[in-house]
Amino acid sequence: MNRADEERQRRKLEHIQAVSTLPDQGGTGFEDVRLVPVSASECDFDEVSVDVDFLGCRMAFPMIINAMTGGTVESGQINRRLAAFAARHGLAMAVGSETTALRDRKTAPSYTVVREQNPDGVLIANVGMGTRGDVAREAVGLIDADLLQVHWNTAQELFMPEGDRKFSGLLARLEDVCQAVDVPVIAKEVGQGMSGDAAQVFLAHGARAIDIGGRGGTNFIAVEAWRRGMALDEEWAAWGIPTVTSLIEVTSAVDGRVPVVASGGIRTGHDVAKSIALGAQVVGVAGPLLRLAKSDDEAALDRWFEQVAWTLRAIMVLTGCRRLTDLRSRPAVVGGITRQWLAARGYGPRLDAMAERPWRSLAEIPVESPPTTV
Repeated sequence: MNRADEERQRRKLEHIQAVSTLPDQGGTGFEDVRLVPVSASECDFDEVSVDVDFLGCRMAFPMIINAMTGGTVESGQINRRLAAFAARHGLAMAVGSETTALRDRKTAPSYTVVREQNPDGVLIANVGMGTRGDVAREAVGLIDADLLQVHWNTAQELFMPEGDRKFSGLLARLEDVCQAVDVPVIAKEVGQGMSGDAAQVFLAHGARAIDIGGRGGTNFIAVEAWRRGMALDEEWAAWGIPTVTSLIEVTSAVDGRVPVVASGGIRTGHDVAKSIALGAQVVGVAGPLLRLAKSDDEAALDRWFEQVAWTLRAIMVLTGCRRLTDLRSRPAVVGGITRQWLAARGYGPRLDAMAERPWRSLAEIPVESPPTTV
């Protein structure tokens, strides 16, 4: 192993330690979203369906275990636990950037373990922005992936001591990747949030889905500052677009043309339900699962998921939804600083339309004539 590979492995270990240590930062905006309860719901809890089709892949639950790690012995153990967890609950799983394994095949088992643990599951390969098409094809083949994430982490690179400083030509590389691989490509932000304008640019260069990576969960500016022993000032700690704001911008911009993944501080079943009501098809979760998998407590992973899944189902009953798609037709009220941002950006009419959605069409409601009085 050469010095560059050793440095890369050290960096991956430091990232695990940083994510395990640092709290969520910045605020997601979910506190500004309210779903409207339906007192007259007639949904049975057992009939609620939470399975979903995502880019042609069937998932038992609308959640991706989002890209985290790989390339070291410890990260291989984490990936093994997470892949087994994904298999138990029918979740999709993305691996961390595969650059290390493609350069040093001795580290490949820390990635290939996910397919060994979950032979029939939905797996997502991962490469960085600027990766060549042939390299991306190798990354897909390494884990026999169903999908590919290309992650965009400009802010992280700028704060990373050994990070890149040249970003020209990256969109042309994305287009090359989309043409080179035979699986759908997801353009993914890694924690500073994506605007609607950026999402449209990614679609124009071949992406088949968008993962917004909103601010409010794991903050990779903070991770890199932690690695350098730097104190992060308030302006940089708040840099980016909060998850809810990003989600509404992006779903408005893509307007149903491609699926959107809500990620960035998704922590509860309430967050999942709100994300889907606001237009996401699935959600992505990383930080809390990494912390639980690092502790080697598989029962804790299962308890976390069971609470999230129960809450999502309960909210669906309480809003009169039998299917996940029903949530996107139910009223959602957005207020606070989130509404202020979105109104300033021109999305006020969309917020009004979401708040005014009827929970049930009047045409569906039987109307009886009142009794005649004499």
